[in-house]
Formats: sequence, C-alpha cells, structure tokens
Amino acid sequence: MKSRKLNILFLSTWYPNRVSPRLGNFVEKHAEAVALTSNVASLFVCSDSSCKQTFEIIEELINNVFTITVYYKKIEHSIPVFSNAKKIFRYVRAYFKGFKIVQKHLHKIDLVHHNVVFPTGLIAWYLKKRKQIPYIITEHWTGYLPSKNTKLGWLQKVISKQIAINASCITPVSIDLRDAMINVGFKANYEIIYNVVDTKLFYPKPNEEKKEKIKIIHISTLDDAHKNVSGMLRVTEQLSKQRNDFEIWFIGDGDATPHIKTSTELKILNTFVFFDGIKSTMEVAEIMRNADCFLLFSNYENLPCVLVEALASGIPVVSSTAGGIHEHITEKFGLLVKPQDEKALLIALNKAIDNIKAGKYNSEELSNYANQNFSYEKVGEKFNALYHQIVDNRG
Repeated sequence: MKSRKLNILFLSTWYPNRVSPRLGNFVEKHAEAVALTSNVASLFVCSDSSCKQTFEIIEELINNVFTITVYYKKIEHSIPVFSNAKKIFRYVRAYFKGFKIVQKHLHKIDLVHHNVVFPTGLIAWYLKKRKQIPYIITEHWTGYLPSKNTKLGWLQKVISKQIAINASCITPVSIDLRDAMINVGFKANYEIIYNVVDTKLFYPKPNEEKKEKIKIIHISTLDDAHKNVSGMLRVTEQLSKQRNDFEIWFIGDGDATPHIKTSTELKILNTFVFFDGIKSTMEVAEIMRNADCFLLFSNYENLPCVLVEALASGIPVVSSTAGGIHEHITEKFGLLVKPQDEKALLIALNKAIDNIKAGKYNSEELSNYANQNFSYEKVGEKFNALYHQIVDNRG
C-alpha cells in the first residue's frame, strides 16, 4: 500500500531571504528534497529595515516548496528593555500571520520540520502543545561543537533542552554534531540525515585531459577564524618552494583583502594563489568540474555542503578532520590532517598532487558516493520514512 503524501511545515531560524540571500540555503535544500514526496510549506520570519509597513508578506512557489517569508519592520527604541520586548512581540506576531497562510494552503499540518533549535524552536514547541502537531529538529549549528568553544547562555540552554526533549526526533547532519549535542545535555531520539547536493548540477567532467598544473580550489566565506585561510596561504608559500606544478584558487563572498595582503607579502599572489569573488551555484558547479582537488583547512566544521559538492563533482578532497568531515573522506576520496597542523597539510598537498597526476582517484567512485548519500532523492526518502514513522504511529 502506497503511503499518503504528508503535509509538512518547515520552520527555521535560518532561511534564504532578501536581506541574506544565502542564509540557511542548506535548509532550503532539505525542504526541496522533502517536497519530492510530501506537500511542503516553508515559513520564515525576518526583520528588515527597508520595510515600509510593519509587516510585509511574500508568498512564492520555489522548486515545489510553498515559501512564505514575513518581513517585519525593525524596532527602534531608546530604552533597551522596551526595544527587546517589542522585538519579541513583533517576531511572534509575524509568525502567527504567516501560520494563517500556511493553514489555508496545507489545511492540515501533519508534522513540523524545524531547523536550528533556538530561537524558532519555541514556535514548533508551541504548535505541539496547542495544536498537537509533532515536530522534528534538524540541527546545523556548529556552536555545540567543543572546537567552536561557544558559551551558551543559561536561559538559552534551558529553553533549548526543553525544545529538544519535546521533539519526536533530532536529525543532525553528522555523527560528530550528534555527539556534541548529547555532551551538552540534549536528550532526544537521534537519526543522522545528511546535507543535500544537487547531483544533476554537480557531476564529474568526462574525459578529463592531463594538465600541466593541478588546479586546487577553496570555496567559502573566507572567514579566517573559521576557515583558516591564512594557514592555507602559509602552507602554499612552503609548497611553492618545493614544486611549481599547481595553483590554488580562493573563491568566496567574504572579505579577501587581508588574504590578498598576506599573499602579496608571501610573494605567491597571482603566481601560485589566485582570488575570485562570489559565484552563483551554477558557476560553482562549473568551477568544480574543471578543478582537480578541493581544499579545506577549517578550525571547526559541521558537514559543509561545498565538500559534498566536491565529491559529487568527482574531485578528491584535502581537508582538516574538523566536524563530520572525517566521517566521509577516506583514502579513496582524499587526505585528512588535524586542524591547524600546517606541516601535515604541506605533506598532504604534496601527496595529493602526486596522486592526482598518477590517476589514483576515481571520479566516478567519488560521484557515486555522493549520489548514494547526499542526493535530493536519497535525503528525501530518509526524511519521508521518518515522518511516516512518527505520524502513522501517533495515538
């Protein structure tokens, strides 16, 4: 007997919007994966200083996801306590305005899929208590990781734990993040469900020709505290003294100015190191196809989508072991080093370049792994099975 289509409401603390177009794009991909087997509405609330009215509601159908974004006018008050109270009141009102539209569209909501525990989890918790709608939580926040060393406020920690306890399941995108949440004290049922990659867009380049220079790429926000760009530059300078058959491209939407300055001082700019700005998803896919290796040397991570995109593109990865990366990168797929270990990274890059030249990485095998674990279809199937397990066993 075929399972009926469920009506799923996505709520999230992060979601792409006109103020921050890339915010939580991994959440949007999960919603699109779920929309392959379920009716999905996504509700997101965002403050926007450009709002002319108190509330502005945008309704769109994006990749089969009915998307409601409620923008609200920012609060300006000279007394902080009044300002904060008004912000909370307006934030909650915005959610209820959006929820009325969701109810008209879906009629009956079977389950809420909430993303990032705090603060929007309060809305999911409320809907469970008042309307008996179960919810799950997908967590992406690196703040729980010991390597991030984030200090959770007392109130946030207490509320977050209650939100977690009342969830039917928590689905972190890596084992590493699950363990970190358990260590913080989040008691819940857990199931690991990975981030999504569009395997129809990210795929290997056929009939790869031999190249004079191995092209290594790094794509990120270029935030040094997170991605350790300065560490990669120092290692590149050392590598340039040993060989000249490579180039490393740093691509991102962050501020490259300090890194360009460092590269100039190290005398590697536009010889071994190149910088490029923000790219569309389609442009990133094309860049991946024409690259030979993906480089990541993060101090902390969860499961970065760009790493999954590299695998789908059939290129090996040289990375730190931060977060859930080590759960997927085996010797077949690349090389791993400890965060901040620049000596080990130098050895790994040398070895990776030699391995690539010797044809030791199988692009089809890398791509197949991504298809089997991170495709829209596979992730959508896992969420659909979990939803039905929760909804069909209620009562």
